[in-house]
Amino acid sequence: MSKKKSRKGKSKFTPLLFSIIDIILLTISFFLANLVVFDGNSPDIIFYSSSALVLCFIWVIVSLKFNLYEIPRIIFTYKVLSENIYAVFNFSLLIGGVLFFSTNTNFSTQFLIYVLFFFIVGLLFWRFLAMYIIKTYRKQGNNYRNVLLVGLNKNIATLIDEIYLKPKYGYKIVGLFTDANVKNNLKEHYKGGLSEVTAFLDNNPVDEIIISLPHHAGKLINDLFRYADNNMIRVRVIPEFSEYLSQTFSIDYVQNIPILKLRSEPLNSITNRTLKRCFDMLFSLLTILFIFSWLFPIIAIIIKLTSKGPVFFVQERTGKDGIAFNCFKFRSMTVNADSDNLQATKNDARITDFGAFMRKTSIDELPQIINVLFNQMSLVGPRPHMLKHTDEYRILVDKFMVRHFAKPGVTGWAQINGFRGETKLIKDMENRAAADIWYIENWSFFLDIKIVLSTAWSMFFKKDENAF
Repeated sequence: MSKKKSRKGKSKFTPLLFSIIDIILLTISFFLANLVVFDGNSPDIIFYSSSALVLCFIWVIVSLKFNLYEIPRIIFTYKVLSENIYAVFNFSLLIGGVLFFSTNTNFSTQFLIYVLFFFIVGLLFWRFLAMYIIKTYRKQGNNYRNVLLVGLNKNIATLIDEIYLKPKYGYKIVGLFTDANVKNNLKEHYKGGLSEVTAFLDNNPVDEIIISLPHHAGKLINDLFRYADNNMIRVRVIPEFSEYLSQTFSIDYVQNIPILKLRSEPLNSITNRTLKRCFDMLFSLLTILFIFSWLFPIIAIIIKLTSKGPVFFVQERTGKDGIAFNCFKFRSMTVNADSDNLQATKNDARITDFGAFMRKTSIDELPQIINVLFNQMSLVGPRPHMLKHTDEYRILVDKFMVRHFAKPGVTGWAQINGFRGETKLIKDMENRAAADIWYIENWSFFLDIKIVLSTAWSMFFKKDENAF
């Protein structure tokens, strides 16, 4: 496995905290508006209480839509506040339409205006306070990302002065590599020339590589791209556009300087991650309730009657960001000492008769719904491999580790395109990894739906020659 990274990045709990406080603020706004407009005696307490619940739900949806819970690494407070004002404006239009079309009761316009007034005041104060707290927290040396700078010119010098050397943005420069002359204020970060970058990366944890090199350094740039992909390091480029731009990039702007990200990752958006997680939870719960609840006892009895050993086969697999987890399956083989080393092959003597049936229909993968509920896997994503295979293929297959930027899936784009089962040749795994990377870069909710439906169709109506 790759060396341990610092991984001091986004908190899983920040969006939840922000949404809870937003709901509290909106509830308080209803209470204050009630005191001002109705002297605390609402004319229809059930109606106005129900309206409060509806508005809280709508606001959370609007916040997710406008990425208000996505805390930027480089925080400009005025931008955060302006984005929230714009979201409140759209929220006001939306609830006005909902209330107009959904009730015949005379909802007080004055009451609604006061609610919105109190809410936007409280919201902006909370956002300002939150950004201040986050910046202060980062100044104390927390929530930082290790950044390695490769190259030195006017653009990167500006970013060093304005961004990377300011603790409030949460960056820690672990090294600067350049063949150019380094000024006194940067000498403490200078670690060597361009030829020494890879050796440094091999021995130091790095979260991001920032590259700013001229076009004639194209070979080094591509080498760094490849190294980063194979070691789960994200790359940003301060570009001199040239021939080394061989794949799709996305662009961020910092201090009016364009910075290219090596690949588009739709699941970096909190809105997309929330949508995907909600779909995972809903589908998993329905599967457990209507299928797993009665099918599990039947399969468990058959497994116990047809072979000795446990019902479940539990194996460590490589998950998101290269972190291992226990993956659950129905046991389809006899208990053997090679299960953590050898792939299943066609006519494998270890596979039981009932196990062969389960593998052909993919029923053996059904317990991974438990991993989905535990947030270790998603319904759709790159299939997880045993740790031994990850260690082998990260060396043999270029960019193999990029597939671990996403949570592993019960099924995936590679599987519905025929890249499943035994990988006899390196080319087989290269095709699978390429399909997984395409999925990560092109994710959409409807793509997940397509993959799930295609998988279900294949289980019942299509014979897969690679399923054994």
